[in-house]
Amino acid sequence: MSTVTSNPAHRAETSPGPKGTPTAPGTASRTATQASWRIVAAREISVKLTNRGFLVSTLVTLALIVGALGLQLYLADSMGKITVAVADQQSGRIAGQAEALAVRADQDVEITVRQQPSAGQVRETVRSGEADAGLLFEGGRWVLLGDTGQNDIAATWIGAAVQTNALDRNAQAAGTSLGALSEGAEVKHVLLSADKTPEGAVRMTTYFFGFLFYLAAVLLGAALATSVVEEKQNRIVELIASSVPLRSLLVGKIVGSTLLALAQMALFCLVGVGGLMFTGEQEFLADISSGLGWFLVFYVVGIAVLACLFAAAGALATRSEDIQSTTTPVNAITALVFILGVTVSGGVREILSFIPLTSTVTMPARVLAGETAWWEPAAALVVSIAAAVFIVGVSGRVYRRALLQTDRKLSFRQAMKLTD
Repeated sequence: MSTVTSNPAHRAETSPGPKGTPTAPGTASRTATQASWRIVAAREISVKLTNRGFLVSTLVTLALIVGALGLQLYLADSMGKITVAVADQQSGRIAGQAEALAVRADQDVEITVRQQPSAGQVRETVRSGEADAGLLFEGGRWVLLGDTGQNDIAATWIGAAVQTNALDRNAQAAGTSLGALSEGAEVKHVLLSADKTPEGAVRMTTYFFGFLFYLAAVLLGAALATSVVEEKQNRIVELIASSVPLRSLLVGKIVGSTLLALAQMALFCLVGVGGLMFTGEQEFLADISSGLGWFLVFYVVGIAVLACLFAAAGALATRSEDIQSTTTPVNAITALVFILGVTVSGGVREILSFIPLTSTVTMPARVLAGETAWWEPAAALVVSIAAAVFIVGVSGRVYRRALLQTDRKLSFRQAMKLTD
């Protein structure tokens, strides 16, 4: 009696095509592989989007961004405003002239004069904190009062107003004018590299994106490693491996994690850009716009590499308790990338901008600072992609070989000695 084969794989290989011809085995295998990694990626995304830890970390980061922007707005609004207590009209005129000098120098300074009936009341007003400074004319000279410290705005502009008044008075006594005395004393400010992004803006943007890269890599990487080891510990991976190729499983996890990290970064950037526009920092936004695209491009490559490393680290462990030890080297690399990216400068930063992973932060920072030729970021990206292909290949091999070893914890070297 003949036996009818019921193997699904056999039916897939011999099933007729659209015109009744058998489908090639390689075509069916490739189609199944493509479909499986998409399913894994979709599942990875859906699981993370319903994970409380992922949602809380995203909301906390958004709150930090909004809080930083709000603090900046508060400081910018309050630091240029001071209240000066005076006891006579002459002191009030000096305070008004100080504000006029600041405005003429293109400084956002607002000085409010608080009139008091006596010098004693001026001192009490400053001591109680109702005024930031006090101005008195005593013993033939001006006295600027502070409570526990000197107010820099008052010291700068009230001091300038007092000096201007003294020069004007002395010039009139000498039969000349203030303009004649100050002739040739003006200084013209010229920027030699006005087309480059200010150094402060470069530092702030580099730190912002470097911190987001570190945060996303650690949070998503830890979640990915935990997911891998839980599947391995519960032996679910044996069922998954029977229906999904391990390569497709790894690709799906990397794609899902990278897309989530990119979506997080895009959300953070949108909130940051919106906050800058709301706070009136359009000039700052224009300064950093040249480097934003490169930050995102290098970010995707860096996150994909780290996701693969974290997946391999998770595959080396057999229990959740082992994750910390197996992921420590990857966490150390991530921290090193962040620290170097936000601290180095000059020639060291130029060298690191061409080294994979460290270029994730340093090359966009150099682009933002206007230190690169047109070909440098493209060359660094090509090097990063080539290194990523190699790292993903090696990590994928470790992942495939260690994933089904559910009875023991492995080292990287031990995993490399195993066979697929």
